Amino acid sequence: MWRAGLLLVALLGSACAGSGGDGDAGATSTVPCPERVDLVDQRYLDGDPLQALDLYQPAAGCEAVPLVVWVHGGGWSAGDKGNGMASKVGLWNDAGWAVASVNYRLTDRSEPDGERMLAPAHNADVAAAVGWLVEHAGELGVDPSRIALLGHSAGAGIVAALAADPAYLTAVELAPSDLACVAPLDTEGFDVASVAQDPGAQGRLYRLVFGDDPGRWAELSPLAHLGEADVPDLFLVRRGTPDRRAQVDGFAEAARRAGSLVTVVDLPGFTHAQVSMRIGDPADDVLTPALQTFLGRCLT
Repeated sequence: MWRAGLLLVALLGSACAGSGGDGDAGATSTVPCPERVDLVDQRYLDGDPLQALDLYQPAAGCEAVPLVVWVHGGGWSAGDKGNGMASKVGLWNDAGWAVASVNYRLTDRSEPDGERMLAPAHNADVAAAVGWLVEHAGELGVDPSRIALLGHSAGAGIVAALAADPAYLTAVELAPSDLACVAPLDTEGFDVASVAQDPGAQGRLYRLVFGDDPGRWAELSPLAHLGEADVPDLFLVRRGTPDRRAQVDGFAEAARRAGSLVTVVDLPGFTHAQVSMRIGDPADDVLTPALQTFLGRCLT
């Protein structure tokens, strides 16, 4: 439901110019655009309260603007759409792009087997959020043909799934190729099966989120679906353990074989958290410039 006052955004496309009156033939009179309105806790599905997003609007005129959609991390069981957004919003709004940050239902790891929400519910929620943003693009003043989908950690696993497996976006009458580009930033979720079988802590987390069935692990691995549909251009980062870097390289190579243009940036001095935290940091001269170059190309 729209809250009071937010319907001002619906006027974005219609209030820019009107016909001239009795003056010169063909003259037009320019009408100032109404102020773009940010959205907070906007529901994209009428279900769980977590199925909501925030939208941050740039200072822009009447023309529809590109949209960057951000998906937070947190092991599919924690995190929030407001975490670490200030520098990202500043960076992308200053570039003239709207920014949407998406919440999704979280797995409660304390719940017993059979009651615990499992993947791919998280993927389905983010696909629904993208569908809502596309459906309401005209009201929001964004260009549905220029949407970049980004995520970090578990959020990166989610956006990789939407880029590789067409089933999620097909459910909202879209396709991966409807996304201008996708940036899954620092995840082990490209190959769920390889992580879920590990006996250590990370493997236990994956089994709590993805279940105990190896058949489901394979089905829920984005790597297994590359080539089933056109893959958007991808931006990946490489850091961490040799296994983590190898998984990035394997996903990048498979995406290239599927026809994607893939950019991989090495971040050897970054921690996992810094891959998200450093985006928009004026002191960052590695990740932010490379990501902005990539986004500028795909959103132009």
